[in-house]
Amino acid sequence: MFRIRIAELGTPDFTAWLRLRTDLYLDTGLITLDDLDGPSALYTDTYDDYSTHLLASDDDGVDVGCCRMIEPQGDQTLPVTDLFGIDPVHRSFEGSGVAVLPRLRKSMMSLGLYRAMAYVGDQRGYEYSYSIIEAPVLASLLRLGYPLRVLSEPRFVFNAPNVAAIMDRTEILRSLERIDASSLVLRYYRKPFEWSLTEKDLTP
Repeated sequence: MFRIRIAELGTPDFTAWLRLRTDLYLDTGLITLDDLDGPSALYTDTYDDYSTHLLASDDDGVDVGCCRMIEPQGDQTLPVTDLFGIDPVHRSFEGSGVAVLPRLRKSMMSLGLYRAMAYVGDQRGYEYSYSIIEAPVLASLLRLGYPLRVLSEPRFVFNAPNVAAIMDRTEILRSLERIDASSLVLRYYRKPFEWSLTEKDLTP
């Protein structure tokens, strides 16, 4: 079982979130040691100040995955604006920082994080979500049925070619159903969200 929780700013959970993201980003080459904050040796950016941070742990309490929802207010911006020049639509956030331990990258761990963002987005009335995404991840999500629409040509950001994409969150269930009406992903999205991902969720 994987359990997912919100890592509130200024708490030990948030420090754990930063540590996990830093370690995983260094491991995959998304950042280098030069990108770390000197005193803390952690990677952080201005978007962390106005994000909701989600942290996943396994049965042993080991943190195994993380992501964040960037939720700007007023003059605050999204990465898709700063890096791709995209003017975001109303009632939108940007999903970012999805990272999972190497031993779980072929598992469905990421699904739990995407489901958690969908749940929080529903609770807060968001209709759209943006992402900056690499081609292999985009292809995987499209195969599953996520209704992502590419908004840009590839650009070399985060040490890799990425595109900006948007998803109409009101279309998630319909889109998943069109791909496979019996899929485990669709069933997981239809269930009440319980801040976890278990074997039962992924067993026919």
